[in-house]
Amino acid sequence: MTLRRMLFCAALIPALTACGGPGGEQSSGTSDCTITLASLEQVKTGMDLAQVEAILGKGTKDSSYTAAGEVSDGYTWCGDVARDYLNAPVVEVTFVNGKVDIVQPYNIPAN
Repeated sequence: MTLRRMLFCAALIPALTACGGPGGEQSSGTSDCTITLASLEQVKTGMDLAQVEAILGKGTKDSSYTAAGEVSDGYTWCGDVARDYLNAPVVEVTFVNGKVDIVQPYNIPAN
């Protein structure tokens, strides 16, 4: 390996570290997520946000849009879906007109 290549590779190490790795993965530090599949089974279609937060704890609103007269709001628990869903526990719940429509768990432990 030439000196030039070695210096180039050495210069990349801090950049990759800052990004969290070669693919840009970066954990949000949410490994202390307490949500389990058993608690998610309690979340049912038609529940409102207060009912879901009574089960899962406080969520974070991450999206909202209106289409065809329906308001869709996305909430997450334990992390950020776009950043963490491959390597950390994350739960995304979509509410349509204020009621649970879709529950999407990523990397949630069984117990």
